[in-house]
Amino acid sequence: MKHDSYLYKSVFILCILINNKIGDVPNFISGFGLTVCSFQQLNTRLYEVIVSSNEVRGNQTISILLPEDYSTSRPQRHYPVLYLLHGAHQNATSWITDGQVQNTTGNVSLITVMPNGDPVGFYTNWVFPEDFAPQNWQIFHMEQLVPWIDLNLRTISKKHGRAIAGLSMGGYGAIHYAELYSNYFIYAASFSGPLDLLDTNVQYKILNLTSIDGKPISAAFGDPQAPLSSNSWFTQSTITRVAELHDISIALYNGNKGYPESIYRNGFYHLRDLLILFQIPVYFDDYGDGQSIGHGCDGAHDW
Repeated sequence: MKHDSYLYKSVFILCILINNKIGDVPNFISGFGLTVCSFQQLNTRLYEVIVSSNEVRGNQTISILLPEDYSTSRPQRHYPVLYLLHGAHQNATSWITDGQVQNTTGNVSLITVMPNGDPVGFYTNWVFPEDFAPQNWQIFHMEQLVPWIDLNLRTISKKHGRAIAGLSMGGYGAIHYAELYSNYFIYAASFSGPLDLLDTNVQYKILNLTSIDGKPISAAFGDPQAPLSSNSWFTQSTITRVAELHDISIALYNGNKGYPESIYRNGFYHLRDLLILFQIPVYFDDYGDGQSIGHGCDGAHDW
């Protein structure tokens, strides 16, 4: 009897030690319209999940960085989430390979989620997807991905526990999503995003990107010459919906070297002025030629 009691206590202690060491290892399951096709752990913090959705065409990759202590923290511990959106002709791994985000977030207790957004998806539900349908990127990201992340990970699943940021096309997407889903996020940041969709130079750039990728030229936002009442360039512009950012802190960054950095600057300043007018907190960094930032930054439109 004494031996059995000793064995029971030993097993109990061993289970506690194993639980403290291994903790909560993610086991990604399907839900909220996303079907998990596969997932793998690429290193101690990085996971790659492949999902499918009826809202967008083809399988989609989601890169997820967990904080260092995620697997050893208590089940009651929940973490804030940062959503990072990539630029045009990039993908779900770009923030890892080019943005070096794993190093940046190494000492931060933060879950970082980097979804695919199509080379020219522009973080919207396309007006004219034609043969490429479905292309409902807004629904995929905001109405499927966000609750799916909360389902699978120990997140702070409230507004104060989420932030969103993006580079270039993703910089537009971050502010755009924060406006449309202002109850989701407490913070949003744009790095050199095309923020003013009514700027003809920005329109030309976006249409050119779309045509290069072989998609219908007006696929994402439709015809720029359409009446404002039915013009998605107007309704989806971040300038149009500034008031909806009233309880979100905003950060805007832009350089001044070359194309398209120079053409995005007008929208960058336009949005800043409106944020100030509406008394919305904004951190504004016109870093020009990049000297104030250092680290090899020259103010051009690149990583």
